[in-house]
Amino acid sequence: MNIIIIGAGNVGYTSAETLSTVHNVMMIEKDALKADTVKNLLNVSVLHEDGTNPKILELAIEKHDADIIVSTLPSDGLNLFICMICKKYKPSLRTVATIKNPDYMIKTTAEGDPGIDMIISPEIISSNKIFKLATLENVVDYETIKSLGLAIATFRVGGDQSIVGNVILNLDIPEECNIVCIYRGDGVIIDVETAEVRPEDRITVIGSEKGIEAFNKMIGIEEEALEFVILGAGVVGMNVAKALSKMEKKVYVKIIEEDKDLCREAARTLTDAIVVNSDSLDPHILKTENVGRADVLISVTEADEKNLLACMASLKFGTRKVISRYLTREYKDIFRFTGIETIIGYHLIIANEITKGLISDEDSILKMKHDSEFFFSIRVDERSPLFNRFFGDLDIPDGSRFAAVVRNGRVIYPKYDTNFRDGDRVLIYAYMSKMSAVKKLLGKNMPGL
Repeated sequence: MNIIIIGAGNVGYTSAETLSTVHNVMMIEKDALKADTVKNLLNVSVLHEDGTNPKILELAIEKHDADIIVSTLPSDGLNLFICMICKKYKPSLRTVATIKNPDYMIKTTAEGDPGIDMIISPEIISSNKIFKLATLENVVDYETIKSLGLAIATFRVGGDQSIVGNVILNLDIPEECNIVCIYRGDGVIIDVETAEVRPEDRITVIGSEKGIEAFNKMIGIEEEALEFVILGAGVVGMNVAKALSKMEKKVYVKIIEEDKDLCREAARTLTDAIVVNSDSLDPHILKTENVGRADVLISVTEADEKNLLACMASLKFGTRKVISRYLTREYKDIFRFTGIETIIGYHLIIANEITKGLISDEDSILKMKHDSEFFFSIRVDERSPLFNRFFGDLDIPDGSRFAAVVRNGRVIYPKYDTNFRDGDRVLIYAYMSKMSAVKKLLGKNMPGL
């Protein structure tokens, strides 16, 4: 497909980086320095022009023979405008707008309002993801594949948990999930069945929501998460607090926010939560508000520096689990370096959502922890090398793993006697794989080739 991305900021750059591995991407960016950076680092064509100019958009659509337009500018209004204009020039275009403020959410084409086919709100996506991370005690990363009703979760293994010392093959793995890989130190273990679980392992699992929850319990919950402290009463903080307040079990939620107006709104909306009007960076406040006693601290202020320092202070005070988001991609390594593991990258959320929503079944990619690590899917037909073959008979290349098979809306986790049929959608995990061997097995041009 031919894809045009408007804007080379964090979101646009990451989206282009992902999509360009399998598609023909053009980026429109008016800032000369950003345009040159993209041109030098990515395999995309770059148009150094103003992406809000209707004439430029019309020329770009014609020149690139575009199938998809993705607008990732900082302005929600401009993103909506660009998509609507482009749709008029070429009605068959698929248009995607990224939106920060949920107030700008409008009906999509499928909902009867022509102009915009897909709207991505990272604030809402972040809220849903943080809620899962906060309530699944052992989970440090969580990603959804809504179209399949599946999730991918990474679990941290503590030193005192009962599964330590057991071989994966001997564990009673819940039915509705499957282990994909194990992160150990800087390495990745693909042949997980014979691996012995060690403290500090990170186990990545694919499964239904029910299966993920069951796996969380199987690992062993040392202490149930009941007390939550949220730093920041913006859109994300409020959405997480609302979700927590709707849980069946009784939980305790405290929000710390410096802005008085946001505090008043939070107090009006969240009748069961404690709202504190104070600076979340003040160590005295964090200590007097018993942040160290909380089961989970969630830092979602609008400043990466604040989130970073507040999380570091909370770890020092003894908070069991710390979750933070970061808005600037360069902060990812800084958070990791300081020992804060459960972090949500704003740009990666949007890039993965664009990928899941736009790329066809044959080429779908989900970026994982490492640059050379992907989830992708292929569709089996009668011409496929997989057709009518048994999983146990396949010579699967090193670094690859068949994670799941979706058949007529039902998810199957491959076993030796699994026979591939026409119409099956196969989800495959690959880490530093020899992609030529993967291509030979699947009969497809896969990511990275």
